[in-house]
Amino acid sequence: MLHRSIDRVTAIPPLGPGFDGEHHKAALVVAPGNFHATDPFFLMADDHITLEGRFGEAHPHAGLETVTFMLDGTMEDTGGRLAKGDVEWMTAGSGIVHSEDAMVSTGMRLFQLWLVLPVEQRNMPPRVQILQRAAMPVHLEPGIEATVYSGRLGNAAAPTKNAVPVTLADIRMEPGATFAPELPAAYNAFTVVIDGEAAAGARDEPLSGNMVGWTGPVGGGSSTLALRAGAKGARMLLYAGQPQNIEVVAQGPFIAGSRDELAAYHAAYRHGRFPHAGTMRPMALA
Repeated sequence: MLHRSIDRVTAIPPLGPGFDGEHHKAALVVAPGNFHATDPFFLMADDHITLEGRFGEAHPHAGLETVTFMLDGTMEDTGGRLAKGDVEWMTAGSGIVHSEDAMVSTGMRLFQLWLVLPVEQRNMPPRVQILQRAAMPVHLEPGIEATVYSGRLGNAAAPTKNAVPVTLADIRMEPGATFAPELPAAYNAFTVVIDGEAAAGARDEPLSGNMVGWTGPVGGGSSTLALRAGAKGARMLLYAGQPQNIEVVAQGPFIAGSRDELAAYHAAYRHGRFPHAGTMRPMALA
C-alpha cells in the first residue's frame, strides 16, 4: 500500500464580485490554467448568496460534467431542487442548457466543479443525476462519518454513474480522530477543509478552513491518504479522479479537444440543438 503526501497547498482566495450582482460573491477553489496539475478537474468555484431570489440565467455547457455540491441553503430551478448536502451531477456531453428560472435562498453556498470528460465520452448524450444526501451511502469508523457521493470509500459505494472514475466524499471527523481513506494510486486528488483543522498525508501537512491540499498520482495499485483531525474536529470534502492525460481547449461554458469542436458546440447551441435540463427526468439515485 502506497502512502500519499500532500504535494502542495493552496487557499480559497477572498470572495470577490460574482456574475449575478451585488448579492453574489465568488472565489475559485480550483483555478483554470494549470490542467496538467489538476487533471481531470478543470476548475471549481465557491459561490455565496447574501439575498434570496433569482440566480443567474439559463446557459449551456458541452464537453464536460458539472458537479454542484450544496454546502448551505437551497437552489431550485425547472430541473429540480437541491438542499443542503445534496449534489447535482450533470453530464453536459454533447450539450445541455440548465439553470432555467433558478431561485436560491439567503445564505446559499455551493461548490461547482468542472470535470473534463474522456475523449470517447465527450459527446455522449447529456444526463442529470440528483444525489440526495439522505440517500447516499455512509462509511463509519470510530470518530468518522464519510458520506460517499461518487466512487467508494471503505464499505460505502455510491451508485453514481461516472464517465471519469471519481471519488467524492464529505468527511466529518471528531476531535483527534484518524482516517486513512483508500484511493487508487493513479488518481489525482484534493481535499478542501470546510471547518476545523486536520493534518494530512505522510508528512502531517497542516490544513485548516478554506485550505486546499493536493496529492498527485503515486503509481499503480492502491494508496492511502492519512488524515488526523485537530482539537476541534474537522469537516472536509475529498475529490479524487483518474487523470485523462489529454489536451483540451476551453471557451466560455464549453470544453473541447480542438477549436473546430468548440465551433461545432457554438453552432449547435445557436441552432437550438441542446436539450434543456428542465425537460429531462433527473436520475434520483438511492
